[in-house]
Amino acid sequence: MSIWGWQGEASARLGPPRHFRLPFLIAAVVIPLMVDDPRYMGGWAAFLALWSLTMVGPSTLARWVRLWIPLTIVYGAFLYGFGVATEPLAIAMLISRLLLALLGMQILQWSVPPSDVVSSFEWVLPRLGVSLAIALRLVPRLERSARWRLATLSERGFNDDGSTMQKLRLRSSLWPGWFADALDHAHDLGDAVQSRGLLSPRKPSGGVFRATLQRVLGEDKEERSPHIGPFSDMVQLGLDIEMRLPDGRSIGRHKRLLRGGSVIMLKGPSGCGKSSLLRVLAGVSPWQHPVTVHGKAHLSGHPVLGEVDISSGPFTDSIACWIPQDPDRHGIAESVRREFSIARRLAGEWSQESMLEELEAWNLLEMLDEKPEELSDGEQQRLLLAAHLDPIQPLWLLDEADVHLDEVGFIQLGKAVVKHRARGGLVIVVAHRHARWSPIADEVIEMVTGEAPTELPICEAPSKRAEQEWTPPVIRLFSNQVEPVRAGDLVVVTGENGTGKTTLLREWAAADGIPWLPTSPDRRLLGMTVGEELTMQHPLLRQAAVLVEGARLSEEAKRLQIRQSRLRLNLGLSHLSDVTPVHDLSCGERRRLSLLPLLISEPRIMLLDEIDHALDDSMLAELLRLLGEARADGCALILTSHSPDLALWASMSGGRRWLIEDGVMSEVTV
Repeated sequence: MSIWGWQGEASARLGPPRHFRLPFLIAAVVIPLMVDDPRYMGGWAAFLALWSLTMVGPSTLARWVRLWIPLTIVYGAFLYGFGVATEPLAIAMLISRLLLALLGMQILQWSVPPSDVVSSFEWVLPRLGVSLAIALRLVPRLERSARWRLATLSERGFNDDGSTMQKLRLRSSLWPGWFADALDHAHDLGDAVQSRGLLSPRKPSGGVFRATLQRVLGEDKEERSPHIGPFSDMVQLGLDIEMRLPDGRSIGRHKRLLRGGSVIMLKGPSGCGKSSLLRVLAGVSPWQHPVTVHGKAHLSGHPVLGEVDISSGPFTDSIACWIPQDPDRHGIAESVRREFSIARRLAGEWSQESMLEELEAWNLLEMLDEKPEELSDGEQQRLLLAAHLDPIQPLWLLDEADVHLDEVGFIQLGKAVVKHRARGGLVIVVAHRHARWSPIADEVIEMVTGEAPTELPICEAPSKRAEQEWTPPVIRLFSNQVEPVRAGDLVVVTGENGTGKTTLLREWAAADGIPWLPTSPDRRLLGMTVGEELTMQHPLLRQAAVLVEGARLSEEAKRLQIRQSRLRLNLGLSHLSDVTPVHDLSCGERRRLSLLPLLISEPRIMLLDEIDHALDDSMLAELLRLLGEARADGCALILTSHSPDLALWASMSGGRRWLIEDGVMSEVTV
């Protein structure tokens, strides 16, 4: 567990009481400044240390001290060098004051959940509360992101050989991209809370005066929520807009009228503007992907706002129920239970009974106090859908909301969508795997006309196989009853959400030093721009990029450059400018960019987690063709997937299927 951020429900119970958090923060900063007697300072230090030990345990406290002691010594040297203090006792007192103030603030960070910060400011200054909560959520994420980047650097063949200065230069090249990823994540969280209406002050039913009087008199106050019933026939979405990027390029022209009581599916290749359209309709700020909207988009039938000119956004009020891509980047709460507690829905706050019923329906009841980052991608997707699908919102915007879901999860999502359609709501779905949605969709909108259907190519097994074998590791989630993987094998790992498919790949890669690709592309991208990322995809490519003009490239570096260029062309990335920021790309483009280093290195075995995530049919077919070439050369392929299409493709390609079920991973005859 990270030493930063909230440490769990036990720490929350042992931390300062809710109404004493601000006084404690003031005391934690002021007391070290006011106390001059070393005895009193030692007593305060012992008090904070015992409190911290009780709250987070000796391991976390020791790691925190190990981090800050060297920095405070540097601080003491600075004081001595500039003549601020020259006596050892005076320097020790100043260092102690700094450490105690930091420890007091850290106690608050360990014990205060970000969702409590949002709730504390929801009536007044909600933007301040949301900003503080996002900062608290980002701190542990920054630490995890740094670890991912260092691990990726090592996996790509960059080692610590060379001088200290070379190591520093290599690692310093990671931090611009790391910082850009942090800002991008902050924007994603900001978009999420904005679309849910958390930026506007909560307004009590009956007015502020009545709510205050009820609190003074000790009366129970009930928030009245709108009646969940059929919408009027006035739910309509009129579109006459064109979206353009800052360079003037159009990414979508839409002129149509969509009526309530229907499910609309958007189809089109990656990067054609599907997600951008949903962002515009959700009314969120174009922080991350600046899009200029020309024309009008008008929503009628909103139960609170009535008529809404969406093209005049962004809005602080919630105008639609928007479920974006990448669930790990859009949940602001720090536990499953608390995600429900800050869900600002027109349908009203979640009661304990209704929350438990919803969790049971989405198979999350046993994970009530789990942290979202400890859940699988599918479980995180279930959490966002369970907590934020609002039956009162007439417009639902689902951006690949099914991509991480197993069949049970998609059935639950399908039930919710069909029920909302029956109420007269309008549901707009973005999907690349169309077979799931085709029976539900009432209308299909082609974002790019003339796109021909694509069949997945058969992946032939090699005629000759090497004797090399790999055995999956033993992990705590399930027992193995499968045969070892041989060179040229194709294996698809299936199972319900949370059974351990991603854990298998991650621990297998760590145990045997095998390259693997996680679902989220942001965990495998190092550069701030496309050009920087391309040069960081192999040590020889980076050496070639920093060579002085006229220097001669090695033959291996030339071969890698040619292979990288060919793969960029095959995966539809050759049109991207080297100066394009990585996080301005669509999710599909980032996914393909993260695939390049793995394909360039030509390993003998690849571990690929949900390889079809964010890829349209044509790109998926091209990727499977490239994987087929690797398999023909003897590379073993281990894929995880919830897609029946990929399972069928593997079967037709002579592959194997592993099923994780009831704590056992077994071989399934295909």
